[in-house]
Amino acid sequence: MRGNKALLVTQSILCILTGAALIAADLSIYLEGSALKATDPMADIYSAEAVAERAVFVLPLFIITVIVTIVCAVLGVRDKKADKPATGIDIKKNNPEDSIQGGALNVIRGVIVAAALLFIIAGILNGSMHDVLIKATKICTECIGLG
Repeated sequence: MRGNKALLVTQSILCILTGAALIAADLSIYLEGSALKATDPMADIYSAEAVAERAVFVLPLFIITVIVTIVCAVLGVRDKKADKPATGIDIKKNNPEDSIQGGALNVIRGVIVAAALLFIIAGILNGSMHDVLIKATKICTECIGLG
C-alpha cells in the first residue's frame, strides 16, 4: 500500500512539474518572441527552432511522467479514496433545500439570469456584439482558413 501511495504521489508531482515546465517554456518563447517582434514586426514568435530549443529541457521530464503513468496503469495503482463517478440520481443527497431554505434559491437564480440578460443587452447596445463578430470572422478566415 505504501508503494502505491508513493507511486501516486510521484506521478502527481511529475504531472505538476511537467505542466509548470511547459508553461515556463511557452512563456520564455513568448517573451523572447515579443522582444524580437519589437524590432521586426513580421517576425514569427513560435518558430520551430524556438520550440525545439525549449523541448530539450521539457521532453525528458515529459517522458519520465509518461513512463510513471504507464507503470501505474500496468500495476493497477489507483487511489481507493477517490470520488467515484455518479451512477444515478440521489435525490436525498442533492436536495437544494438542504443548503438554502425555501424559495431563496429561485430568487438567486432569477437575479443571476436578470444580471446576465442585462449585461447581454448592454453589450449589444454599446457595439460589443459587432466587435466580437468581426474578431470571430477574422479568426475563422485568417487562422483556420475558412472562406
